[in-house]
Amino acid sequence: MSKISVFLIVFLVFSGCNSRVEETSETSESVTGTDVQEFPEVARIDAGAREILDAWAEYRSLEDRMAVLREAENEEEMKLLLEELNQICTQLEESTFPVTFEQPSVQSRLKVIRTYLGKLEAALYYRLDHDEPLRELMESYNALREQFNVIVRNTLSPDLFEDE
Repeated sequence: MSKISVFLIVFLVFSGCNSRVEETSETSESVTGTDVQEFPEVARIDAGAREILDAWAEYRSLEDRMAVLREAENEEEMKLLLEELNQICTQLEESTFPVTFEQPSVQSRLKVIRTYLGKLEAALYYRLDHDEPLRELMESYNALREQFNVIVRNTLSPDLFEDE
């Protein structure tokens, strides 16, 4: 009877150890799979929108900092860039928009960018995975750039839709 109980205890110890080793190998594989994620490409701006945006200095500084953010190598560099981006977004919201882009759709997309900047800052502060907030920030930045293209391409006058 004692031989059976010793054999049973040894069997349980070895079976318990094997399952833990398998679990840790599975989690390490999933972590390395999420580290290698690509971020969305920056949306291209049409020539008409580019002419207007080149005259808007605050937007050019946002564009420059967002390009550097994509290539940030460590968290400290990213934190510094996020502080700069918050200041730039504040300056953008307080600046005078070009007449063409002085629309609620552009202003709301700037607020969305500010929201995702805050989300990314929180992920860095709490030492969480920052890939997803960074991806969302890049997508919201692309949405702003696409909105510029939509506004420039829109040739319909609002006067057409007014009732007389």
